[in-house]
Amino acid sequence: MRDAIEFGIKSFFAGCLGFLGVITMIVFATALFGLVFQSRIQSLQTDISGKFQSIPDMLSQGFPGEDDEAPGTDKDSRVEEETSNDPGNAGELPGLFIFITEGEHPDNEKLTSLTKGQAANVSVWVKSPAESPVSFRLEITLPDGTKHPFGQEYSTDPSFEALFCGKLDLADPPAGIYFLEAFLEGNSIAASRFQFNITE
Repeated sequence: MRDAIEFGIKSFFAGCLGFLGVITMIVFATALFGLVFQSRIQSLQTDISGKFQSIPDMLSQGFPGEDDEAPGTDKDSRVEEETSNDPGNAGELPGLFIFITEGEHPDNEKLTSLTKGQAANVSVWVKSPAESPVSFRLEITLPDGTKHPFGQEYSTDPSFEALFCGKLDLADPPAGIYFLEAFLEGNSIAASRFQFNITE
């Protein structure tokens, strides 16, 4: 009986010592691993933290593919077309505002799209908020990309009234996108641009 008790006590202490030994080895191995791979762990933590911080930005920007354009679509030209085709700001840049109407009155409906049949009766207008006259010339760009002078030199009306610059006067115009550009006197860079479309 006494031998059994002694054996049990020895086994208990041996088990405790073995457990402590295992714990000591784990602590030692962890410390050694941390010292050896410290820089790598810090780099990994920074990388993971950065990824979690970027999640809200990714969600706010939407998922890839949401704003993808159809093949052959130029996103910049689409944006420009949407801006130019808004009668409220079509062709508007600092100093000049270009627009077209059917008929010979600037208060008629502003057009951004017209048929070939309407083209002969479309008038071009330019308005400036400047209190003094602004001298400029106009150029029209056809769907094939060729540019032609439109009229002669013009000068805006300081009374803020729209200036009549003439009729489109296009003989059998091809369908497509057209541009009217205004160039200030002595300047080769367009100060204002207006886009419109002619359909069959």
